[in-house]
Amino acid sequence: LPEKGLYVSALTGEGVGELKEKLGALLKAEKNEKRIVADLLSPGDLVVLVMPIDEAAPKGRLILPQQQTMRDILDARCAFAACQPEELKELLAGLGKKPRLIITDSQAFGRVAKDTPEDVQLTSFSILFARYKGDLETLVQGAAKLKSLQDGHKVLISEGCTHHRQCGDIGTVKLPGWIREFSGTEPEFHFTSGGEFPEDLNQYALIVHCGGCMLNEKEMQHRLACAQQAGVPVVNYGVAIAQIHGILKRSLAPFPALQALV
Repeated sequence: LPEKGLYVSALTGEGVGELKEKLGALLKAEKNEKRIVADLLSPGDLVVLVMPIDEAAPKGRLILPQQQTMRDILDARCAFAACQPEELKELLAGLGKKPRLIITDSQAFGRVAKDTPEDVQLTSFSILFARYKGDLETLVQGAAKLKSLQDGHKVLISEGCTHHRQCGDIGTVKLPGWIREFSGTEPEFHFTSGGEFPEDLNQYALIVHCGGCMLNEKEMQHRLACAQQAGVPVVNYGVAIAQIHGILKRSLAPFPALQALV
């Protein structure tokens, strides 16, 4: 801003336009260059998005991470095709070119992995957002704890949003069931949502966090730092589900350095 300040009147509107321009310039200068997926693509690439429309999907709209990923793909001068899991095989057969990447909702990881050719990279919205807002390496390392859970271990499942829970809710229904089946144990599950996040994390053997689409980067980094300070492994939904389905290494194909951790 000018050294002598900028005079603005809310009553007359004087200086409001100039103030917006100055603030916009400051924001542009401080813009976060991190991308959701665009840095993994080249202009002209084709991406396939697999997005289940089930009882948990909001009526009449797409969820925020899906919208943001689409915009990032378009900003990269690339194209995308979208389908539900059961339509993927037919869609791939009808495409005129091989997709550079398939991005799926984590809940459909198992089926999508089976229908995705081995020479096509596969990942999830949750994994992409773990890198975008958090620390993907820390979350990949935390996935190993799923193999060593014991009966009675306390597991915190934390979501950043406060959506209305359905009968097949991923956080409170599907994930606990998958974790029990994968680990062969009966952990004690605790649940938080929205801005709620326990101050004392020492009681937990593992934290399973959502992708954080409704939380800003600072809040996600804070929660990860709290877990690390308490010495508690943390993993997010997408990484956990990929581990449970035995496809974590494959789902990290866009990030070769992280595949070595699996």
